[in-house]
Amino acid sequence: MKIRRYIGKDAQEAMLKVKMDLGSEAVILNTRKVRQRGFLNFMSKPMIEVLAAIDEYQNMKPKKSPYDSSEKNGESYDELRSISKEKEEKIALLENKVSSMENILQKIYEEVHKPVKKPDKVSKDEKVSKVMELFQNNLKSNEVDTKIIKQLLDIVEERCNSNVSVNNTALMLYNLISGMLGRPETIKLREDGKPTIVMFVGPTGVGKTTTLAKIAANYALNHQKDVGLITADTYRIAAVEQLRTYAEILGMPLNVVYSLNEISNIIEKYQDKDIIFIDTAGRSSRNKPHFNELKALVKSIGADEIFLVLSTTTSVNNCKEIIDSYSFLENYKLIFTKLDESPSLGIILNVKQYADKKLSYVTNGQNVPDDIELADIDKITKNLIGSI
Repeated sequence: MKIRRYIGKDAQEAMLKVKMDLGSEAVILNTRKVRQRGFLNFMSKPMIEVLAAIDEYQNMKPKKSPYDSSEKNGESYDELRSISKEKEEKIALLENKVSSMENILQKIYEEVHKPVKKPDKVSKDEKVSKVMELFQNNLKSNEVDTKIIKQLLDIVEERCNSNVSVNNTALMLYNLISGMLGRPETIKLREDGKPTIVMFVGPTGVGKTTTLAKIAANYALNHQKDVGLITADTYRIAAVEQLRTYAEILGMPLNVVYSLNEISNIIEKYQDKDIIFIDTAGRSSRNKPHFNELKALVKSIGADEIFLVLSTTTSVNNCKEIIDSYSFLENYKLIFTKLDESPSLGIILNVKQYADKKLSYVTNGQNVPDDIELADIDKITKNLIGSI
């Protein structure tokens, strides 16, 4: 007796499989509704299972003699058995494939619905530390003094909360640095009818003469002020000739001072002017006689405005030494030159903090009257913070 199980989507399909496999002589033993295996088939429509049986020898004819010609039109017992075995193997292979597919689908389903593992929470201290490190590197690359960097980051870290971010930190640093730089100031003109005397001092080679010519041209051409020029830099013939060339082009009078006694007379001659610009020779505090001459000149003139001109290409230590040597000045404003030659602007913040004086102009080239502007605090601050 051969017993087999057949499954179809309905009774008709299941019975068709029975007849195709066992023939019309098969006996139906049982019929029932079943569900397919696998989690994905839980909600599918039930299938029809038919249990059928047939006598293995029912359709087999007895073995005939080799001389019996009727064998030619029928199948032998071995042939029928071979066909049946082949069908059984195909059905078994199909069931294995279905079972394998169900396992694969189940694994895919479990993988898709696997709960996502949340990353470990980064502590506030770690988060703040990473953000601080980013801006610390930016400030260092812009050559900001390490003491100033520490001061800035300590303040920012105190104000940081659990929601600290790169953008919030950048905003805090921006406000702190721009506050340190302060608002730049230009020349404050006198209102009593007397000329405003403006003196330029600083070391050799920083561009005092060119900077003076740029500012003088700006007030003459853009503010319609009557300007007079004086140079006390008689140690460099080239400096006198340079300023004389600018004076001729701009149509301004120029007088050269060779001694302290002359300065008062020349200033008296310029009483009809709005502004008097005075250029001085570069002096090193290490050369005491020359530096004492500069002190005497500054004292005798009594200028309304004094600008200390420094180059952004000068090292921090040299700038501090220069500032210390000019500490005899009661008040002055800072001008920084050669921004176009410097890869970073940290020196501006360093000097501003060390000197505690107001910023004024910055220059970024040699063209007169161009290549000069009032210090752009927004631009400098963003340069110091660096790219995010």
